[in-house]
Amino acid sequence: MSRRRKKRRGIGSFILVLIEIILAIVILGMIFAAAAFYFCTLKDVTVEGTDLYTKEEVTGYILDDKYSSNAMYAFFKNKIFPKSDAEFIESFDVELTGMNSLKIICNEKTILGYMVTEEGKYIYFDYDGIIVEISDAFVDRGYMRVDGVECQEPKIGEELSIGEDQIGYLTALIKILQKNELMPNVISYDERGRITLGYDTYNISLGSSVYLEEKIDRLLRILPQIDGMYGTLHLENYSSQNTDIVFEKEDSEEE
Repeated sequence: MSRRRKKRRGIGSFILVLIEIILAIVILGMIFAAAAFYFCTLKDVTVEGTDLYTKEEVTGYILDDKYSSNAMYAFFKNKIFPKSDAEFIESFDVELTGMNSLKIICNEKTILGYMVTEEGKYIYFDYDGIIVEISDAFVDRGYMRVDGVECQEPKIGEELSIGEDQIGYLTALIKILQKNELMPNVISYDERGRITLGYDTYNISLGSSVYLEEKIDRLLRILPQIDGMYGTLHLENYSSQNTDIVFEKEDSEEE
């Protein structure tokens, strides 16, 4: 009987100690919260990583409730419930830089190029042909444009729905052009899926994906000769049997 009483006393003592610990944590939490409320009023916010939005737009988006005037609250809130639904922004990092200051870092989505739908919407995609944004807004950053193909029912996070042959050709071509620092202003498809690259003064007609690497290799050797010229370099008929390459000057230059 005495052993049972000792066991009950031991359990009771453990519960009391546990309650005291919990109360201590609650009290410390309340003290911390009170200190944060009185001493961590947000006075300074810096914004980095984007020029698509103004500082006022970013701060208004992140600090979106009345309690966000407190630096500590705003920091923990955005760590637990981060914002991620702003156009062209992948994520926001909120850093506590002082008792009264925050830094908001905007991580923009990686964009290679865009397409324009018949409705006037812009479909932005990355280097793998994955759609990262669909917007009414045009971002003028020199992104490559793709013409001549239609994207059926585009959705963010999905591959461009322009056909397996076209998307395979496009992604392979992009990787080769990027590797050789030859990214064009425009990539145009014709009705047969053949590609033409558009640069500032000249176009390069690549045709189909057949002999693609060989065409790019020849292109690299020829480019210094046509620098500054106006016209079209024809590589669409290039093959191991036909190595003739013609540069067709524009009529305005011939005159």
